[in-house]
Amino acid sequence: MINPGTTHRFSIPIRRYGPDVVLILSLGGAVLIAFWRISVAGRVLAGGDLFTYFYPYWAEATRAIQAGRLPLWNPYLFMAAPFLANSQAGVFYPLNWPLWWLMPAHRSLHWTLVLHLWLATAGGYLWGRSSLRLGRVGGTAVGLAWGLGGYLGAQVEHVNQLQGLAWLPLMLSLTDRCVAGAKGRTVAGLSLVVGLVLLAGHTQTAFISLVGAAIYGLGPIAWQAIRQHQRRRERLLMFIRPASRLLMTISLGGMLAAVQVVPTWELSRLSIRAGGLPFNERVSFSLSPLYVARALLPGYTTPVPPEQIEYVAYVGIVGLALAWLGAGNSRSPVARRRAIGLLIGIGLSLSLGFYNPIYLVLARYVPGFAHFRVPARWLALYGIGMAGLIGQGVDSMLSFARPTGCIRARLAGPFGLLAGLLVLMAWAYVGTRGIPWQTIAIWGAVSLGCVGMVRLLQRGSSVGRIGQIIQVVALAALVAELVAASTTLPHSQATAPQAFTSLRPAIAHLLATTEHEGTPAGRLLSFSDITFDPGDLAEIEIAYGPQLSDAALYEYIVATKQKEVLTPNLPLAFRVPAVDGYDGGVLPLARYVTLQRLLLPPATSTTPTSVSMDGRLRENLTAIPEGRWLNLLGVQYLITDKLHDAWLDDVFYDLQFTARLTAGEAASVAYVPHFEATALGIVSYLDGGETLPDGAPVGRVEIGFTGGERHTFVVRAGQQTAEGIYGPEVHHAQAVVGGHFWSGQPEGNDYVTRMQWDEPATPTTIQVQASLVTGTWVVRGVSLIDERTGSFQALVLSNQGRYRQVHSGDVKIYQNLDALPRAFLVPLDRVTEVTQETTDREILERMQAPDFDPATEAILVGDAEHIANIAAAIEAKSPPSEEEEGGRVQIRRYTAEQIEIEVNSQEPAILLLTDAWYPGWQALANGRPVPIYRADLLFRAVPVGPGVQHITLTFRPLSLLVGLELSGVAVIGLLLTLLSATRSNSSQILWDAD
Repeated sequence: MINPGTTHRFSIPIRRYGPDVVLILSLGGAVLIAFWRISVAGRVLAGGDLFTYFYPYWAEATRAIQAGRLPLWNPYLFMAAPFLANSQAGVFYPLNWPLWWLMPAHRSLHWTLVLHLWLATAGGYLWGRSSLRLGRVGGTAVGLAWGLGGYLGAQVEHVNQLQGLAWLPLMLSLTDRCVAGAKGRTVAGLSLVVGLVLLAGHTQTAFISLVGAAIYGLGPIAWQAIRQHQRRRERLLMFIRPASRLLMTISLGGMLAAVQVVPTWELSRLSIRAGGLPFNERVSFSLSPLYVARALLPGYTTPVPPEQIEYVAYVGIVGLALAWLGAGNSRSPVARRRAIGLLIGIGLSLSLGFYNPIYLVLARYVPGFAHFRVPARWLALYGIGMAGLIGQGVDSMLSFARPTGCIRARLAGPFGLLAGLLVLMAWAYVGTRGIPWQTIAIWGAVSLGCVGMVRLLQRGSSVGRIGQIIQVVALAALVAELVAASTTLPHSQATAPQAFTSLRPAIAHLLATTEHEGTPAGRLLSFSDITFDPGDLAEIEIAYGPQLSDAALYEYIVATKQKEVLTPNLPLAFRVPAVDGYDGGVLPLARYVTLQRLLLPPATSTTPTSVSMDGRLRENLTAIPEGRWLNLLGVQYLITDKLHDAWLDDVFYDLQFTARLTAGEAASVAYVPHFEATALGIVSYLDGGETLPDGAPVGRVEIGFTGGERHTFVVRAGQQTAEGIYGPEVHHAQAVVGGHFWSGQPEGNDYVTRMQWDEPATPTTIQVQASLVTGTWVVRGVSLIDERTGSFQALVLSNQGRYRQVHSGDVKIYQNLDALPRAFLVPLDRVTEVTQETTDREILERMQAPDFDPATEAILVGDAEHIANIAAAIEAKSPPSEEEEGGRVQIRRYTAEQIEIEVNSQEPAILLLTDAWYPGWQALANGRPVPIYRADLLFRAVPVGPGVQHITLTFRPLSLLVGLELSGVAVIGLLLTLLSATRSNSSQILWDAD
């Protein structure tokens, strides 16, 4: 029996593991020091995906969690899309919840980076100590080489990748024990780690981590089974048993994460990645063989360009030297060195992607590879493998074998190391000729220092004080070099927190006109460039210039411009619904990508239509899309820049909208402000009117004034306007050229003219009408001018819709006066019914027909039997009373997961809601379930009958309930496993005590 007075069983672990706990905590201090800008200094990363992708998701999740709501749906991006099912939001990742609850989003984002960098270093330390059997200094080297190395440092802008990779060392350690036959706590621990990696939300990181764990755990066993001369059955059993044990453990981890995995799987079926990415996307961002050496060597002076951030995996020159020592560490078991070598070799080879024939086969036929891009991310396995070798190299310093024999043998090691480093440097120079001389000089100096370290080890005793001193010095040199090299990574350009928190005028204007309850706000479409300078640039430089470096100030200015144009996911951060968005994972929906073709310019033989796989519609728009599609999508606001507008004769002309008019066509200014003027300025040109004679009438301009007076002006070729591309073949003279403002065609001419009237007057209507017999009259801009004072008022003229400018600052915001409400009625006799077998491309072609009017027509998708019964079911309802008003739709309440609409219709109709259709949405009409159909390719449609009906749409995804049940079963299994292990351990303790 156990003696009640005995305490050594509890005190020994404290004495034994106390130094390890202190070291793990000190690793956290090292992370705080290395990443001081985003931790203790409170600065923020305003570049890359962290600001424009993750911050909006974290802002919405923070609002939801603090309000006690589970965020299921995202009504702000991609015309509404799932929120929770998008695994990159990390809704169920348990380490996110305390941060969301306690901090604002811009703070919690940066503290999760610091927290997971510490977890990465701590996990590396534990892996080195438990699996690699290293001493404390060697384990510390593993943690620091992994946590402070270039690969994780470069990934700080990819939050969920960093969160998943932080658990990789611990996964390797537990995998080692799992395949060795350990049960109970090891199985529970590995399952929990696998579940955490999956819940972190980056599926590719989870895939790479699991492949890496399998390579590390099963690779040496497979090697041994092949090498041993045994019967085939014995070889198979030797491999299958640990493989089965590992597979079952990983499956339990997958079940733990089912609450996230199942909804994400449902979303992936409707995603653009449902059938795998196009092949060119699968191999995009492959590591070029010419750039390999540059990726593996640190740069000390030049920041890594954003387009090269995926190709960073250095461990430092010191790290390479230590890894060289570790590779020859005879104290380390051969199986572990072989496992680490497999991680390094496979990770490096797969990162080549397009340049690796094996990867080309995998990317074409293997699902895990067919659904992901950026093969360079396999460098994670290289990074963790090198960290393990570095730890072994540091550990070997205490028992470094002194060579015997001739001087040549004693010098072979240092010269071999130096030769290898020189080859790597030369390779790096060939791959990147822009390497500054300062970097090359530092490479050389550090390399000579590493050679001296190896030579000094060879001169020392096998176990002695000199080995301990060099061990500490080598560790310090490793950390110093990694910290110095990190100054080229994005976190060194952290900027002021106001880059996240300050409100720009464009956002303030939109927020002042939006509602989050009741009637939803109209959607936003932004296609502004960000090459403009903010109007308050001087004030920004005065306020932040003395505090920030030039690079950090630049990041602040770029963030300011991105907020001004609300791109790409920033509308979610400020809760402004948008058509566009950005996602490199399971979003956007495949049908959204198809639908966005309506907004893009038609393809030609020279300019094919470019569709982004991950959203970013803004980057492919070259002009204002056709008005009927903007109206259908509920686009109430357009954000554009001023880069292509014109100042002519001290008058500003807004050239954003264009009226292209052929004979008989007309366009009117939709909104004419109260402005007393003496003239109207017009910027225009002719397209295809080369044969028009000089003085031929092109069109006329009719202006109505207060009091009923009207003036008509005739525009003539060669006088007020002329051919845009003017050449010797043009029959008419060239009018006064105002400038060259064509986007992408500087040879194009814009002509300016003024139409004056005798007395100052206030126009109320302005209309232009073409009358030319051939070609097109293109009116670029019109402005009212008061020539008495030099004041002016720019107007908006378009024949594709009615628009009004409502804000002018760094950018312009236009209001679409014809935008359809979010929900409206389409008469049943105007609905075209198609079955599920109709392809999305066929529906798109029907919608693109010139006579299709989305305001009064709809294409409904459903089962043939259901569609046939719609009319009969609707007709069976009671007719409306005579007092009821017909054709009225009012949204009473609009939240993310529930919408309440009151409909009053005099005839059977379809209620069309221009939010994305998705499984899990349920509808009630006066409390009775009704079906939700898909209409116009992407949207939701509910059949309604005559009379007043209260329609309620609620998002209750079945996939979430199924995932929750599976996760619950896995949690019970995990607890039973831990309980069984605890009982077994208790029994062993009693047996030992006896």
